[in-house]
Amino acid sequence: MLEVTELTKYFSSGLIRKQYQRAVDGVSFTIKNGETLGLVGESGCGKTTVGRLILRLTKPTDGTVLFDGIDLFALNRRELLAIRPRIQMIFQDPDSSLNPRMKIGTSIAEPLKLHGTIPEVKRKQRIKELIETVGLNPEHINRYPYQLSGGQNQRVVLARILALNPDLIIADEPTSSLDVSVQAQILNLMRDLQKEFNHTYLFISHDLDVVRIMADRIAVMYLGRLIEIGETRDIYDHAKHPYTQALLSAAAVDGKTEQNVLEGETSSPLDTPTGCRFNTRCPYREEICAIKEPELVEVGRDHYVACHIA
Repeated sequence: MLEVTELTKYFSSGLIRKQYQRAVDGVSFTIKNGETLGLVGESGCGKTTVGRLILRLTKPTDGTVLFDGIDLFALNRRELLAIRPRIQMIFQDPDSSLNPRMKIGTSIAEPLKLHGTIPEVKRKQRIKELIETVGLNPEHINRYPYQLSGGQNQRVVLARILALNPDLIIADEPTSSLDVSVQAQILNLMRDLQKEFNHTYLFISHDLDVVRIMADRIAVMYLGRLIEIGETRDIYDHAKHPYTQALLSAAAVDGKTEQNVLEGETSSPLDTPTGCRFNTRCPYREEICAIKEPELVEVGRDHYVACHIA
């Protein structure tokens, strides 16, 4: 469904002396049809930028993105508009995703009007079906976003996305702004919708507990680079990269009482370390780690790690 190759985005800053922030630096991965890939890492690692690059909301510096065999970066505006219904994004804050001056029904109708997928006479019935699909009542159609809770508004966002019958959904921290009890409801809804409509998800999150529930495979990012990728169970049971191990330890998902606490602070994307980008914080670093940047190497079945020690 999706093939990302050497995806790169550098942001420049400074008028006299140019500096470049390596937000995303040579990221490659694939997602199969109907699969969920969880993209995890600390804030600022570049995971949200990856999602925006795939959607072409941000212009890439380099790399290719093939969606169902189509090179998204080679499309002109008209061709991109034609394919946009097949790729949709759930943003972090549902309240900011909805126009506060529009009623819920009008917001859901917007993509139907824009892409002309359903005749006007059938839109009201389609909106009612979508509202019920995401677990809301028809009475919500005539309400405004401020009259609904955060969880209800996220359901509205899902209804608006479903209106276009997308194949790929990029979910960027879709539950991080919601209460824990509401998070579970939204996650269960997303899983049910995936089973019913065979959606493919790129699920971006820093919450490892959430990713463990949602993802078939997990990709871990650090300072713009992909450092480990594999099946969810394999990552949780046999994490190879020291950074991945530290993340799991901090989240206490491995059931152990001891925590692997990392030393130091994450380096700035404007001044990334030479060699392995994690070497300044790694408790197992060796001389080669500060000299040569490791490549992703297969260490098990469909399990890849970028680490000299591993």
